Amino acid sequence: MASAAELDAEQLYVANLNTVEFDLDLPTRGANGSSISWSSDNERFVRPDGTVTQPRYGMGPRDVRLTATFSCPEGTVTRTYPVHILEAKNDIVVEHVHEARVRAELGRPCWLPAVVIVDTADGRVVSHPVEWDGGIEQTFAELGERHVAGHVAGTTYPAEATVEVVARLEPELAPTGCAVDSFDPGAARLDAGSEFFDQQQRSLAFLLSVDDDQMLYNFRATAGLDTLGAPQMVGWDAPECLLRGHTTGHYLSALARCYLATGDVRVREKAAYLVASLAACQRALERVPGVHAGYLMGFPEEQFDRLERYVRYPEVWAPYYTFHKVLAGLLDCYDAFGDGLALEVAEGMGAWAHERLSRLSHEKLTTMWGIYIAGEFGGMNDALARLYERTGRHEFIDAARLFDNDKLFVPMEQGVDTLEDVHANQHIPQVIGALRLFEDTGERRYLDIARNFWDIVVGAHVYAIGGTGESEMWHHPNRVARQLSEHTAESCCSYNMVKLTRGLYRHERRPEMLDYYERTMLNHVLASGDKHARGARTYFMPLAPGFHKEFDDENSCCHGTGLEDDFMYADGVYYHTDNELEVALFVPSHVDWEERGVAVWQRVEQDRRGFRVVLSFAGTDSRFRLRVRRPLWADPEGLLLDGEPAKVATTRDGRWLELERTWHDGDSLEFRLPCSSRLEAAPDDPDKVVVCWGPYVLAFLTPSSDFLRLGTDERPLDEVLVQDGDGPSFVVAGTGTRVRPLCMLEGEDYQVYVRR
Repeated sequence: MASAAELDAEQLYVANLNTVEFDLDLPTRGANGSSISWSSDNERFVRPDGTVTQPRYGMGPRDVRLTATFSCPEGTVTRTYPVHILEAKNDIVVEHVHEARVRAELGRPCWLPAVVIVDTADGRVVSHPVEWDGGIEQTFAELGERHVAGHVAGTTYPAEATVEVVARLEPELAPTGCAVDSFDPGAARLDAGSEFFDQQQRSLAFLLSVDDDQMLYNFRATAGLDTLGAPQMVGWDAPECLLRGHTTGHYLSALARCYLATGDVRVREKAAYLVASLAACQRALERVPGVHAGYLMGFPEEQFDRLERYVRYPEVWAPYYTFHKVLAGLLDCYDAFGDGLALEVAEGMGAWAHERLSRLSHEKLTTMWGIYIAGEFGGMNDALARLYERTGRHEFIDAARLFDNDKLFVPMEQGVDTLEDVHANQHIPQVIGALRLFEDTGERRYLDIARNFWDIVVGAHVYAIGGTGESEMWHHPNRVARQLSEHTAESCCSYNMVKLTRGLYRHERRPEMLDYYERTMLNHVLASGDKHARGARTYFMPLAPGFHKEFDDENSCCHGTGLEDDFMYADGVYYHTDNELEVALFVPSHVDWEERGVAVWQRVEQDRRGFRVVLSFAGTDSRFRLRVRRPLWADPEGLLLDGEPAKVATTRDGRWLELERTWHDGDSLEFRLPCSSRLEAAPDDPDKVVVCWGPYVLAFLTPSSDFLRLGTDERPLDEVLVQDGDGPSFVVAGTGTRVRPLCMLEGEDYQVYVRR
């Protein structure tokens, strides 16, 4: 006889789940007496209580799986219900449409922007598709100003573009030289004595444990080659997953970065094997009917065809995103090892991309890149520009330009924040590519895009740990306290933001960029790695109270970027000009300044008062200016040059200590960075704060989902937090709640934001 659970599972009807645009009534009791509990594989759109959140207009529908567990004394039964959630209707209420302004050359086709900036009645600023009278491509036969009318797509709201028609159109250029330069990867390396070094060693151990043939499984299977008995990939790289192959690209980059960071020849051997095997796959794919020359992916070309027909996610899942990971991984192997075969394979891929995309209209391209997730292309513009730099083939820089994304680039060029409800990590790599295009072309607009984007994100869209986004999306500017959840701060975003920051700092040389870089590397990037050499990473860093880190090793996007993360730590510690050396971060490390014949070793010791830093110089006598960053969290004190008190100048902005002299072999400069605890308030709620000690963001170890109240209105912070050991280790007076840096936690429940 069937149990109550079996009967209820058989009889339960929820609703028409094929076209959901309403909350669901999910019963907790079956007709035959079983209890029913619910779970969702995507709580952003369907919560276990049945609450439905429709994707915003333009994001496309979503498919979610609800699972019901029916329980009775005789046992349990589970049933899964596919739910298709419709995207919300275009209910935009326009307050104001910003005028579009473009320049065109007389008698030559020009492209009007695919979007206009719209102020909405509910206080948002959005980048919205526009339809122009006469189409997006137009030619003008007379000089002077011309006006083109249109309307906001999907509405009757009017839009207008002013076109300045000139006899000859030249892009506005800017100097591409760097204000300060980073050292080549590998010139700076970590030394033992920090969490950074320990995490790097764990990641090295993980890379050495990876089955290379498993990483090649999807490529060999797609090419019709023997998979050599390797196990299939899992998670987002499983044979049925449309993103399969992206982790292999990250793995190539990780091996290259690991070799530069550690010098371990074993990872070089692994990389050489992967490159040779991928080259064999590329050759085999050319013999497959319907596959075009140069193609190399772990899935057929069909996804690219479907994207060109505007098929949406999840039927199409970011094919150019995966393409970018593989192309970037090959370029990284060429740069790290001088592997000519890697460059040859990359050239084939670049030629394939140029051939495919150059035949498409500008309108089709801008439409594709504006499609949520399906049109995500990672840093294709960056990788193709890098390929141009290494080969001199102009079709690659031309192909890089084809990824200009009006939806992002138009407002960012104007410095307008339209990031609300925009998918964060879909767009950050595009800006890294814009910066690369500036460096290769000198076009100022690309630099403006990168600079304005960085200012907008860091100025209005980051948490105290440096991470950005909630449930993968940006929200209203300066909304932090109201966006504290289990799904804050996607790790991929910080990986890409620190890359952008490091690249932009070379041009801007703004100390606030180093402040952000240090905060994010320590409190999010480092904090996101597991401590058991499993290669696992947090997808989100929960900032709502009472959660803990969940580590993902299922080949998600954040797992992939996490493979690379731990080998970038030394890249931002030192910078230089012809006659200056900057010490930007305080991490046990050393750098070889080959042009000067000088090596600088940095020793950092931590105690309950803060940090003791010793810089030691070795090599040829050389005169240059040493610049040591004055972090916002400490004022260097007790400076000793070769053991004697030193007189050191401070720059006009107060952010650097400077000492110019001839440095000799054996010289040393020593100083202390005293640390104290401080509060930092959320911009939208001064009662919600984080506690920092020096560069660390601290976490309160408690499972409570209620915000802890510190009571700093009644007594000073240093009376609330009592140091219970060396360095950043505290307890809350009166309760005994332990407090530790977020980056040092693993599985503990915690709160980062607390009440004053």
